[in-house]
Amino acid sequence: MLRSLTWKFVLTFAALTLLAVGAVGLLAGRVASDELNVYVTRGAQTWAEQWAPALERYYQENNGWAGLQDALLTTLSRPGGRMRGMGFGGAGYRLIVADAHNLVVGDTGTAARLGRQLTAAEAQAGLPLSAGATRIGTVLVLTEASEANARLVQQFQQSVRSSMLLAGLLVGALAILAALLLARQILAPLSRLRAAARQIAGGDLSQRVSVRGRDEVAELAQTFNSMAAALQQQEELRRRLMADVAHELRTPLSVIRGNLEALLDGVHPMTQENVATILDETLLLGRLTEDLRELALAEAGQLPLHRQAVELDALLARMAGSFGPLAQEQGVKLSFDAPAGLPAVNGDWQRLTQVLHNLLSNALRHTPAGGEVRVTARPADAGRFVEVTVADTGSGIAPADLPFVFERFYRGDTARRREDGGSGLGLAIVKELVEAHGGNIRVESEPGRGTRFIFTLPAAI
Repeated sequence: MLRSLTWKFVLTFAALTLLAVGAVGLLAGRVASDELNVYVTRGAQTWAEQWAPALERYYQENNGWAGLQDALLTTLSRPGGRMRGMGFGGAGYRLIVADAHNLVVGDTGTAARLGRQLTAAEAQAGLPLSAGATRIGTVLVLTEASEANARLVQQFQQSVRSSMLLAGLLVGALAILAALLLARQILAPLSRLRAAARQIAGGDLSQRVSVRGRDEVAELAQTFNSMAAALQQQEELRRRLMADVAHELRTPLSVIRGNLEALLDGVHPMTQENVATILDETLLLGRLTEDLRELALAEAGQLPLHRQAVELDALLARMAGSFGPLAQEQGVKLSFDAPAGLPAVNGDWQRLTQVLHNLLSNALRHTPAGGEVRVTARPADAGRFVEVTVADTGSGIAPADLPFVFERFYRGDTARRREDGGSGLGLAIVKELVEAHGGNIRVESEPGRGTRFIFTLPAAI
């Protein structure tokens, strides 16, 4: 393919060069011919101006044009009388004199035609003759190209064509060389891109291409590298997700299997407590499966949202009713603060309830007795958004763990049991739901001093 592109470059440059040189040659030849004609015509005009005074004296001395033809031939036959020297090369000139009625009375041409009427073009091109204020006739000098002059003109034109051909070959060779260099400069990075693309297609997502310069090809290489990096990251996330899902599913399934085998083997008695243990693991497995489904839909942008104007103060009041008893039981102070006149947000009531439920569950889980969980809502960005903060005074998150809190199955506290810590997908789902509403979420934390989750939602307009 790249060889084909190289030849296209070369042939295109060669064709453009030939067209340019050919056009210049044609134009130069035409201009040269026109200039030759102008030169000869100027010579004829000069001759007419030189002959005009003599012809006017002849008319006055002879009281007319009688005998002019013989006088012209006699004058021109004398040594030095020929009309030569003012033309180009061997060009000769033909002298024509007409009377006041434009009838030819003198003609030095080889095919003289006395008594004919001057054409309108000849009369206009001629030089008027006058005696005092009276117009007595017209003198017209025409060129008669000799055989030598024709050969000289032909030689000149041939010389122009040869020069243009030589110039065309030289410029064409330079153009082809420039095309080869340009093709190499442009196509070499494309060749590297093609090789890297083939490696990526074969499964090697670590391939990258070197970026040089700031032109469009360099921009293409940068885009390719970004695409390859994104593909590699997605592949790593996919593999890690599969491993995490398999790991998370294996734990409850192993517990269920072990308990069932113990019941069947008679190791454990068939009591309500032992059956409840199996049911708890089954419920945990169901929650994990449902969380995975919701997360997949949210990441694919296919999670349905029933948007409406949601009053956050009402939503926070409901959260207070739901989590108040649990907070009181754990000895944690739970407070909600939303100012009067807080703008409604454009969102899905059930999904926003899910967001706050997950954040409050995490906050209460990590806040010891005597601590506090505080939820606040404030207008932001000149009323275009509403900012909600869920802050606790719990154990906090280590700085090394902060960048990963919204990832699937991430747990900073590896000692925490899964049944106490949920599925490990709650914060990942929170992030996807907030972003699906057109907002964003971030986390701030200091170990030993607590954690703050801050998210924004667009206000209903």
